[in-house]
Amino acid sequence: MGGGALNSAQVYECTASACGCQSISLYWKHKKDTAPSFKTEAGGAQTHLEGNRLVLTCLAEGSWPLEFKWMRNHTDITQYKPEYRYTFPALKRENAGVYQCAVRNRMGALIQTRADVRVAYMDDFAELEQRKTVSQGRAAVLNPPVVNSFPRPQVTWFRDGVKIIPNHRIAITLDNQLVVLGTIAADAGRYYVQAVNERNGENKTSPSIHLSVTSMFFI
Repeated sequence: MGGGALNSAQVYECTASACGCQSISLYWKHKKDTAPSFKTEAGGAQTHLEGNRLVLTCLAEGSWPLEFKWMRNHTDITQYKPEYRYTFPALKRENAGVYQCAVRNRMGALIQTRADVRVAYMDDFAELEQRKTVSQGRAAVLNPPVVNSFPRPQVTWFRDGVKIIPNHRIAITLDNQLVVLGTIAADAGRYYVQAVNERNGENKTSPSIHLSVTSMFFI
């Protein structure tokens, strides 16, 4: 039959007459080589918790052997090898970035769409307690203590343990500043915020901001 590769299905017949007439048909099909293709696409933006284990997979098909390579922010982080997974034993915030995998075989190479990996975390508040004084009748602007977090936390203001509800004198800006217009003596007190990271569930209470309101005397 020869040892060359076949480009299509071919049929060979063998006939034996010693024990009557018998015919045996042999079918030999040769499968063409195929370039790699992805079974699934990357999931776009995805947020994972800091410290968790994460496995990125690059599921592809095509003629073997297939080799895989991983990139982060357009920079190679692995060489081509048979392993189709990239594993983070304990995810760190520094691991956030855009990941892609490339697959190749002798017929060609292909790059997967991007997977934007984000890492949810929340640190402790970095600042100490503060004191602020404002003259009665003036506006008081209180900046929320800084906390590093992703995603941005939901912030709630409190005074002396009571949640602050905005009204005609009190407003909370988009940057979570607390603005008190026309301060009066009753506005003095201990202000603080509670910050909640809704992705990982962490809840942190800030150091206090002690506000004093001084009287204004006119002669």
